[in-house]
Amino acid sequence: MMRQNVDYAAVFAAVPTPCLVMTLDLTIAAVNQAYVDACGLQREELLGRYLFDPFPRNPADPNEIRALRKLEASLCRVRTTGRSDVMAPHKIAMPVSGSADAFEERYWSASNTPVLGPDGAVMLFLHLVEDVTAFLTPRHQAGSRASASDTHEPAMKVEQYGPAKELQELNEQLREAKTHVEQLFDRQRQFAADASHELRTPIAGLRLQLEAAQLYPDDVDLPHLLNHVMHDLNRLENITNDLLLLARPQADTGRILQDVDLTELVKTEAARWADRCNLRLDLDPAVTVNAAPSQIARLFANLLDNARRHANHMIEIRLRRTGEHAELAVTDDGEGIAPADRERVFQNFVRLDTARSRDRGGAGLGLAIARDIASDHHGTLHIEDAETGGACFVFRIPLAGRQRA
Repeated sequence: MMRQNVDYAAVFAAVPTPCLVMTLDLTIAAVNQAYVDACGLQREELLGRYLFDPFPRNPADPNEIRALRKLEASLCRVRTTGRSDVMAPHKIAMPVSGSADAFEERYWSASNTPVLGPDGAVMLFLHLVEDVTAFLTPRHQAGSRASASDTHEPAMKVEQYGPAKELQELNEQLREAKTHVEQLFDRQRQFAADASHELRTPIAGLRLQLEAAQLYPDDVDLPHLLNHVMHDLNRLENITNDLLLLARPQADTGRILQDVDLTELVKTEAARWADRCNLRLDLDPAVTVNAAPSQIARLFANLLDNARRHANHMIEIRLRRTGEHAELAVTDDGEGIAPADRERVFQNFVRLDTARSRDRGGAGLGLAIARDIASDHHGTLHIEDAETGGACFVFRIPLAGRQRA
Protein backbone atom coordinates (compact mmCIF):
# COMPACT_ATOMS: atom_id res chain seq x y z
CA MET A 1 0.00 0.00 0.00
CA MET A 2 1.34 3.42 -0.96
CA ARG A 3 2.06 5.65 2.00
CA GLN A 4 0.21 8.97 1.79
CA ASN A 5 1.45 12.31 3.04
CA VAL A 6 -0.87 13.73 5.69
CA ASP A 7 -1.56 17.44 5.94
CA TYR A 8 -1.52 17.66 9.73
CA ALA A 9 -2.30 21.38 9.69
CA ALA A 10 -5.53 20.63 7.80
CA VAL A 11 -6.33 17.80 10.24
CA PHE A 12 -5.83 20.13 13.22
CA ALA A 13 -8.00 22.81 11.64
CA ALA A 14 -10.79 20.28 10.97
CA VAL A 15 -10.91 18.76 14.47
CA PRO A 16 -14.44 19.49 15.78
CA THR A 17 -13.29 19.77 19.41
CA PRO A 18 -12.05 23.27 20.33
CA CYS A 19 -8.30 23.07 20.90
CA LEU A 20 -5.24 25.25 20.98
CA VAL A 21 -1.48 24.69 21.12
CA MET A 22 0.67 26.52 23.70
CA THR A 23 4.39 26.86 24.22
CA LEU A 24 5.87 26.10 27.64
CA ASP A 25 5.56 29.75 28.69
CA LEU A 26 1.79 29.56 27.90
CA THR A 27 1.96 31.56 24.68
CA ILE A 28 -0.77 30.55 22.20
CA ALA A 29 0.93 29.12 19.11
CA ALA A 30 -2.05 27.71 17.18
CA VAL A 31 -5.85 27.47 17.46
CA ASN A 32 -8.34 25.53 15.39
CA GLN A 33 -11.57 26.99 14.02
CA ALA A 34 -13.71 25.23 16.62
CA TYR A 35 -11.86 27.05 19.42
CA VAL A 36 -12.19 30.41 17.65
CA ASP A 37 -15.95 29.82 17.35
CA ALA A 38 -16.27 28.68 20.98
CA CYS A 39 -14.55 31.67 22.55
CA GLY A 40 -16.00 34.31 20.22
CA LEU A 41 -12.65 35.97 19.46
CA GLN A 42 -10.75 36.48 16.22
CA ARG A 43 -7.77 34.26 15.50
CA GLU A 44 -5.50 37.34 15.43
CA GLU A 45 -6.62 38.19 18.99
CA LEU A 46 -5.34 34.82 20.22
CA LEU A 47 -2.15 33.92 18.37
CA GLY A 48 1.08 35.02 20.02
CA ARG A 49 -0.70 36.09 23.22
CA TYR A 50 -0.19 34.82 26.75
CA LEU A 51 -2.96 32.29 27.45
CA PHE A 52 -5.02 34.43 29.84
CA ASP A 53 -4.50 37.85 28.23
CA PRO A 54 -7.04 37.76 25.34
CA PHE A 55 -10.00 36.90 27.56
CA PRO A 56 -11.81 39.68 29.45
CA ARG A 57 -12.33 39.22 33.17
CA ASN A 58 -15.72 39.34 34.83
CA PRO A 59 -15.25 41.72 37.79
CA ALA A 60 -18.43 40.37 39.40
CA ASP A 61 -16.97 36.85 39.74
CA PRO A 62 -14.22 36.73 42.41
CA ASN A 63 -13.81 32.96 41.93
CA GLU A 64 -12.74 33.25 38.31
CA ILE A 65 -9.06 33.65 39.19
CA ARG A 66 -9.22 30.31 41.02
CA ALA A 67 -10.19 28.54 37.80
CA LEU A 68 -7.17 30.10 36.11
CA ARG A 69 -4.90 28.91 38.92
CA LYS A 70 -6.29 25.37 38.53
CA LEU A 71 -5.50 25.50 34.82
CA GLU A 72 -1.94 26.64 35.58
CA ALA A 73 -1.61 23.78 38.10
CA SER A 74 -2.85 21.27 35.53
CA LEU A 75 -0.32 22.46 32.93
CA CYS A 76 2.41 22.27 35.56
CA ARG A 77 1.49 18.62 36.24
CA VAL A 78 1.57 17.86 32.52
CA ARG A 79 5.01 19.45 32.22
CA THR A 80 6.33 17.58 35.27
CA THR A 81 4.89 14.14 34.52
CA GLY A 82 4.76 14.19 30.72
CA ARG A 83 1.22 12.77 30.91
CA SER A 84 -2.21 14.13 30.02
CA ASP A 85 -4.31 15.75 32.72
CA VAL A 86 -8.12 16.03 32.72
CA MET A 87 -9.71 18.90 34.64
CA ALA A 88 -13.08 18.95 36.35
CA PRO A 89 -15.73 21.07 34.61
CA HIS A 90 -15.34 24.67 35.70
CA LYS A 91 -17.45 27.77 35.36
CA ILE A 92 -16.26 30.61 33.15
CA ALA A 93 -17.78 33.95 32.21
CA MET A 94 -17.97 34.62 28.48
CA PRO A 95 -18.72 38.15 27.23
CA VAL A 96 -22.05 38.57 25.51
CA SER A 97 -21.61 39.56 21.88
CA GLY A 98 -22.13 43.28 21.36
CA SER A 99 -21.92 44.16 25.06
CA ALA A 100 -18.76 45.20 26.89
CA ASP A 101 -20.20 44.69 30.39
CA ALA A 102 -22.52 41.69 30.03
CA PHE A 103 -21.34 38.12 30.69
CA GLU A 104 -23.00 34.75 30.38
CA GLU A 105 -22.22 31.74 32.54
CA ARG A 106 -20.64 28.77 30.75
CA TYR A 107 -19.16 25.47 31.91
CA TRP A 108 -16.10 24.08 30.18
CA SER A 109 -14.45 20.69 30.64
CA ALA A 110 -10.78 20.77 29.66
CA SER A 111 -7.94 18.31 29.12
CA ASN A 112 -4.26 19.13 28.69
CA THR A 113 -1.94 16.88 26.71
CA PRO A 114 1.84 17.14 26.32
CA VAL A 115 3.54 17.22 22.93
CA LEU A 116 6.93 15.56 23.37
CA GLY A 117 10.11 16.45 21.52
CA PRO A 118 12.70 14.01 20.11
CA ASP A 119 14.41 13.85 23.51
CA GLY A 120 11.17 12.91 25.28
CA ALA A 121 10.83 16.28 27.01
CA VAL A 122 7.58 18.24 26.91
CA MET A 123 7.81 20.70 24.03
CA LEU A 124 4.24 22.03 23.69
CA PHE A 125 0.84 21.81 25.39
CA LEU A 126 -2.35 20.75 23.59
CA HIS A 127 -5.38 22.23 25.38
CA LEU A 128 -8.81 20.80 24.45
CA VAL A 129 -12.14 22.03 25.80
CA GLU A 130 -15.75 20.88 25.66
CA ASP A 131 -18.68 23.18 26.38
CA VAL A 132 -20.83 21.19 28.85
CA THR A 133 -23.12 24.05 29.82
CA ALA A 134 -26.17 22.28 28.42
CA PHE A 135 -25.56 19.30 30.69
CA LEU A 136 -25.05 21.31 33.88
CA THR A 137 -27.76 23.99 33.73
CA PRO A 138 -31.55 23.53 33.38
CA ARG A 139 -33.17 24.40 30.09
CA HIS A 140 -35.51 27.38 29.91
CA GLN A 141 -37.98 27.60 27.11
CA ALA A 142 -38.56 31.14 25.83
CA GLY A 143 -42.08 32.44 26.44
CA SER A 144 -43.42 29.41 28.37
CA ARG A 145 -42.71 27.26 31.39
CA ALA A 146 -40.83 24.05 30.75
CA SER A 147 -42.66 20.82 31.46
CA ALA A 148 -41.54 18.45 34.21
CA SER A 149 -40.16 16.03 31.63
CA ASP A 150 -38.13 18.87 30.06
CA THR A 151 -36.46 19.95 33.31
CA HIS A 152 -36.15 16.69 35.26
CA GLU A 153 -33.11 15.32 33.41
CA PRO A 154 -31.02 18.56 33.53
CA ALA A 155 -31.94 18.98 37.21
CA MET A 156 -30.67 15.48 37.94
CA LYS A 157 -27.47 16.28 36.11
CA VAL A 158 -26.97 19.43 38.17
CA GLU A 159 -27.54 17.44 41.39
CA GLN A 160 -24.98 14.86 40.26
CA TYR A 161 -22.51 17.53 39.21
CA GLY A 162 -22.02 18.94 42.72
CA PRO A 163 -20.77 15.72 44.41
CA ALA A 164 -18.83 14.71 41.31
CA LYS A 165 -17.09 18.08 41.25
CA GLU A 166 -16.19 17.79 44.94
CA LEU A 167 -14.74 14.31 44.40
CA GLN A 168 -12.78 15.54 41.41
CA GLU A 169 -11.36 18.44 43.43
CA LEU A 170 -10.39 16.10 46.30
CA ASN A 171 -8.71 13.82 43.77
CA GLU A 172 -6.80 16.79 42.36
CA GLN A 173 -5.67 17.81 45.85
CA LEU A 174 -4.44 14.28 46.61
CA ARG A 175 -2.65 14.10 43.27
CA GLU A 176 -1.01 17.47 43.85
CA ALA A 177 0.08 16.39 47.35
CA LYS A 178 1.56 13.15 45.99
CA THR A 179 3.37 14.98 43.20
CA HIS A 180 4.69 17.57 45.67
CA VAL A 181 6.08 14.87 48.00
CA GLU A 182 7.74 13.06 45.08
CA GLN A 183 9.29 16.32 43.91
CA LEU A 184 10.61 17.06 47.40
CA PHE A 185 12.29 13.65 47.62
CA ASP A 186 13.80 14.04 44.14
CA ARG A 187 14.94 17.55 45.01
CA GLN A 188 16.62 16.37 48.22
CA ARG A 189 18.47 13.57 46.45
CA GLN A 190 19.62 15.85 43.66
CA PHE A 191 20.58 18.54 46.14
CA ALA A 192 22.88 16.17 48.04
CA ALA A 193 24.63 15.05 44.85
CA ASP A 194 24.99 18.57 43.42
CA ALA A 195 26.14 20.10 46.69
CA SER A 196 28.80 17.44 47.22
CA HIS A 197 30.14 17.90 43.72
CA GLU A 198 30.12 21.69 43.77
CA LEU A 199 31.67 22.14 47.23
CA ARG A 200 34.48 19.71 46.48
CA THR A 201 36.28 22.12 44.12
CA PRO A 202 36.91 25.09 46.48
CA ILE A 203 37.61 22.71 49.37
CA ALA A 204 40.24 20.91 47.29
CA GLY A 205 41.77 24.26 46.33
CA LEU A 206 42.00 25.32 49.97
CA ARG A 207 43.55 22.02 50.99
CA LEU A 208 46.15 22.18 48.22
CA GLN A 209 47.26 25.70 49.13
CA LEU A 210 47.41 25.05 52.88
CA GLU A 211 49.24 21.73 52.50
CA ALA A 212 51.84 23.42 50.28
CA ALA A 213 52.28 26.16 52.89
CA GLN A 214 52.67 23.54 55.60
CA LEU A 215 55.31 21.62 53.65
CA TYR A 216 57.26 24.70 52.52
CA PRO A 217 56.66 27.42 55.10
CA ASP A 218 59.74 29.39 54.10
CA ASP A 219 58.49 29.76 50.54
CA VAL A 220 55.04 31.04 51.46
CA ASP A 221 53.98 34.47 50.25
CA LEU A 222 51.58 35.04 53.14
CA PRO A 223 49.55 37.97 51.66
CA HIS A 224 49.18 36.07 48.39
CA LEU A 225 48.10 32.90 50.24
CA LEU A 226 45.58 34.77 52.38
CA ASN A 227 44.06 36.44 49.32
CA HIS A 228 43.53 33.05 47.69
CA VAL A 229 42.14 31.52 50.87
CA MET A 230 39.70 34.41 51.32
CA HIS A 231 38.62 34.10 47.67
CA ASP A 232 37.85 30.40 48.11
CA LEU A 233 36.11 31.00 51.43
CA ASN A 234 33.92 33.68 49.86
CA ARG A 235 33.04 31.27 47.08
CA LEU A 236 32.18 28.56 49.62
CA GLU A 237 29.97 30.98 51.52
CA ASN A 238 28.14 32.08 48.36
CA ILE A 239 27.59 28.50 47.21
CA THR A 240 26.34 27.47 50.65
CA ASN A 241 23.89 30.38 50.82
CA ASP A 242 22.57 29.62 47.33
CA LEU A 243 22.21 25.91 48.09
CA LEU A 244 20.29 26.63 51.27
CA LEU A 245 17.95 28.89 49.31
CA LEU A 246 17.36 26.25 46.64
CA ALA A 247 16.96 23.41 49.14
CA ARG A 248 14.04 25.02 50.94
CA PRO A 249 10.46 23.97 50.18
CA GLN A 250 8.60 26.41 47.99
CA ALA A 251 8.46 29.67 49.93
CA ASP A 252 5.24 30.79 51.58
CA THR A 253 5.51 34.22 50.00
CA GLY A 254 1.88 34.94 50.83
CA ARG A 255 2.98 35.98 54.33
CA ILE A 256 5.42 38.62 53.14
CA LEU A 257 3.79 39.98 49.99
CA GLN A 258 3.19 43.68 49.64
CA ASP A 259 2.40 46.11 46.83
CA VAL A 260 5.72 46.91 45.15
CA ASP A 261 6.40 49.62 42.60
CA LEU A 262 8.38 47.43 40.22
CA THR A 263 9.47 50.46 38.21
CA GLU A 264 11.18 52.05 41.21
CA LEU A 265 12.65 48.74 42.35
CA VAL A 266 14.26 48.21 38.93
CA LYS A 267 15.62 51.76 38.88
CA THR A 268 17.13 51.37 42.36
CA GLU A 269 18.73 48.00 41.66
CA ALA A 270 19.99 49.09 38.22
CA ALA A 271 21.72 52.11 39.79
CA ARG A 272 23.83 49.73 41.88
CA TRP A 273 25.10 48.08 38.68
CA ALA A 274 25.79 51.28 36.75
CA ASP A 275 29.56 51.13 37.36
CA ARG A 276 29.79 47.44 36.36
CA CYS A 277 27.93 47.39 33.05
CA ASN A 278 26.35 49.67 30.44
CA LEU A 279 22.61 49.69 31.08
CA ARG A 280 19.74 51.12 29.04
CA LEU A 281 16.37 51.42 30.76
CA ASP A 282 12.97 51.52 29.07
CA LEU A 283 10.37 51.34 31.85
CA ASP A 284 6.63 51.95 32.02
CA PRO A 285 5.87 54.19 35.02
CA ALA A 286 4.30 52.95 38.26
CA VAL A 287 4.05 49.25 37.38
CA THR A 288 2.78 47.78 40.66
CA VAL A 289 2.90 44.09 41.61
CA ASN A 290 2.14 42.14 44.78
CA ALA A 291 5.47 40.61 45.75
CA ALA A 292 8.23 40.12 48.28
CA PRO A 293 10.53 43.02 47.34
CA SER A 294 13.79 41.40 48.53
CA GLN A 295 13.10 38.28 46.44
CA ILE A 296 12.20 40.24 43.30
CA ALA A 297 15.37 42.30 43.79
CA ARG A 298 17.35 39.03 44.04
CA LEU A 299 15.76 37.71 40.84
CA PHE A 300 16.57 40.94 38.99
CA ALA A 301 20.16 41.00 40.30
CA ASN A 302 20.69 37.40 39.16
CA LEU A 303 19.45 38.27 35.67
CA LEU A 304 21.72 41.32 35.55
CA ASP A 305 24.72 39.32 36.73
CA ASN A 306 24.10 36.71 34.04
CA ALA A 307 23.67 39.38 31.34
CA ARG A 308 26.83 41.20 32.48
CA ARG A 309 28.96 38.08 31.98
CA HIS A 310 27.67 37.57 28.43
CA ALA A 311 27.11 41.10 27.08
CA ASN A 312 29.55 42.62 24.60
CA HIS A 313 28.61 46.27 25.10
CA MET A 314 25.04 46.85 26.28
CA ILE A 315 22.30 45.45 28.54
CA GLU A 316 18.74 46.62 27.90
CA ILE A 317 16.10 46.49 30.63
CA ARG A 318 12.47 46.83 29.55
CA LEU A 319 9.39 46.87 31.79
CA ARG A 320 5.86 46.79 30.35
CA ARG A 321 2.27 46.12 31.32
CA THR A 322 0.95 43.29 29.15
CA GLY A 323 -2.69 42.52 29.84
CA GLU A 324 -2.95 41.65 33.52
CA HIS A 325 0.77 41.03 33.93
CA ALA A 326 3.95 43.00 34.34
CA GLU A 327 6.69 41.90 31.95
CA LEU A 328 10.34 42.58 32.82
CA ALA A 329 12.88 41.76 30.10
CA VAL A 330 16.67 41.78 30.55
CA THR A 331 18.47 41.57 27.20
CA ASP A 332 22.20 41.36 26.44
CA ASP A 333 24.00 41.76 23.12
CA GLY A 334 26.16 38.66 23.50
CA GLU A 335 26.10 35.41 21.57
CA GLY A 336 22.70 34.30 22.82
CA ILE A 337 21.49 30.90 23.96
CA ALA A 338 20.52 28.14 21.54
CA PRO A 339 16.83 27.09 21.75
CA ALA A 340 17.87 23.58 22.81
CA ASP A 341 19.62 25.02 25.90
CA ARG A 342 16.99 27.53 26.99
CA GLU A 343 15.50 25.23 29.60
CA ARG A 344 18.77 23.67 30.68
CA VAL A 345 20.20 26.98 31.90
CA PHE A 346 17.55 27.06 34.64
CA GLN A 347 18.80 23.77 36.10
CA ASN A 348 21.15 23.73 39.08
CA PHE A 349 24.89 24.05 38.30
CA VAL A 350 24.46 24.30 34.52
CA ARG A 351 27.14 26.35 32.74
CA LEU A 352 27.03 26.44 28.96
CA ASP A 353 30.46 27.87 28.22
CA THR A 354 33.67 29.25 29.66
CA ALA A 355 31.92 32.47 30.67
CA ARG A 356 30.16 30.34 33.24
CA SER A 357 33.39 28.82 34.52
CA ARG A 358 34.22 28.61 38.18
CA ASP A 359 36.68 31.48 37.81
CA ARG A 360 34.56 34.03 35.96
CA GLY A 361 31.02 32.97 36.75
CA GLY A 362 29.05 31.77 39.72
CA ALA A 363 28.13 28.29 40.76
CA GLY A 364 25.47 27.97 38.06
CA LEU A 365 22.68 28.57 40.57
CA GLY A 366 21.59 32.14 39.84
CA LEU A 367 19.10 31.35 37.08
CA ALA A 368 17.69 28.36 38.99
CA ILE A 369 17.08 30.64 41.97
CA ALA A 370 15.52 33.31 39.73
CA ARG A 371 13.04 30.81 38.25
CA ASP A 372 12.15 29.53 41.73
CA ILE A 373 11.40 33.08 42.84
CA ALA A 374 9.26 33.67 39.73
CA SER A 375 7.31 30.47 40.42
CA ASP A 376 6.82 31.44 44.08
CA HIS A 377 5.10 34.63 42.83
CA HIS A 378 2.80 32.79 40.35
CA GLY A 379 5.00 34.13 37.57
CA THR A 380 7.13 32.72 34.78
CA LEU A 381 10.72 33.17 33.62
CA HIS A 382 11.81 32.12 30.16
CA ILE A 383 14.17 33.05 27.33
CA GLU A 384 13.24 34.66 24.02
CA ASP A 385 15.15 35.71 20.92
CA ALA A 386 16.64 39.20 21.09
CA GLU A 387 16.96 41.69 18.25
CA THR A 388 20.55 42.27 19.37
CA GLY A 389 21.34 38.58 18.79
CA GLY A 390 21.88 37.94 22.48
CA ALA A 391 19.60 36.39 25.10
CA CYS A 392 16.40 37.99 26.35
CA PHE A 393 15.23 36.78 29.78
CA VAL A 394 11.54 37.59 30.31
CA PHE A 395 9.96 37.60 33.78
CA ARG A 396 6.16 37.82 33.94
CA ILE A 397 4.24 38.42 37.18
CA PRO A 398 0.57 39.32 37.81
CA LEU A 399 -0.11 42.98 38.39
CA ALA A 400 -1.22 44.01 41.90
CA GLY A 401 -4.75 42.86 42.58
CA ARG A 402 -4.59 40.00 40.04
CA GLN A 403 -2.68 37.55 42.21
CA ARG A 404 -4.92 37.43 45.22
CA ALA A 405 -7.72 34.92 45.26
